[in-house]
Amino acid sequence: MRIRSLLTPLVLVAGSLCAQVAPVPARPLAVCSHDMEPLMLLWVDLLQAANKQFKLEVRSEVATEVAKALLEGRSQLAPINRELKPEEVAAFKARWGYAPTRMAIGVDALVVLVQKNNPLKSLKIDQLDAVWSTTRLQGWPKDIPVWGDLGLTGNNWTGRPIVCIDRPEGDGIREFFIQNILRGGKGKDANHQTTDAMTLVEELLSNQAAISYGSMGEVYNNLRTVPIIPPGGTDPVEPSYESVASGEYPLTRVAYLYFNKAPNQPIDHSILDFLRFVISPQGQKQLAPMGLVPLPQDVLIMNRKRLES
Repeated sequence: MRIRSLLTPLVLVAGSLCAQVAPVPARPLAVCSHDMEPLMLLWVDLLQAANKQFKLEVRSEVATEVAKALLEGRSQLAPINRELKPEEVAAFKARWGYAPTRMAIGVDALVVLVQKNNPLKSLKIDQLDAVWSTTRLQGWPKDIPVWGDLGLTGNNWTGRPIVCIDRPEGDGIREFFIQNILRGGKGKDANHQTTDAMTLVEELLSNQAAISYGSMGEVYNNLRTVPIIPPGGTDPVEPSYESVASGEYPLTRVAYLYFNKAPNQPIDHSILDFLRFVISPQGQKQLAPMGLVPLPQDVLIMNRKRLES
């Protein structure tokens, strides 16, 4: 199953004789990716409702800043919309003497977004690359600058330029898009890079000719997702709870939470309470309303065993 291949390995822990223990403040801090903030706040609210003594502050940043806050010891939890890069893990190990601990918390997907009245029926991944990049490393034979090149006709669609709205620099979803859609290629100079997720949504809503991408939880009113034709396939697949859970949708990805745990040292009780809640039935139940898919049961069981070991 594709989701299980994405989830292996789940936890990275490395020890060293020079390991140091990260101090935990009275009010622990989680610095998370912008798109994960609503879910984090919901989890915190539910935990605080059950335990008035529980405290966790949540702030959101782009993925590069999420990783930096964990490395520098300013945050104790790093929910992030991509994996930490090898150089980020190496920098963490150089500072602390061991690797950060990684835990999968849910399954998400990259989705292509347009206005609801845009008549585009589907996209191939190599077409999306040709819309977005000058390099076309996915192999589409020519540039796709106008909507007519994607088969749209009538109402001035044929010669209408495609307006690509990009995510902020350092955003984890943007980095996933560059690696998995552009294959590391170069975006077009005309692509409009936004400063934050809400600006992206506003620009999409104000321009009928615009196209962008995001997570499943970012499909707001008057926007819709574009079904994707998997490589080698012929039938478009709509991103949905079912198609992501089954692995049928081709742009599935895993949401992770990293934290700082020294080898042979217990996890701070507030952090442990939060981690236990995230992988509990009640915690996982909150994923679907936020556009994410819960983890498979065997993965949850593994996570629980690792937390208690």
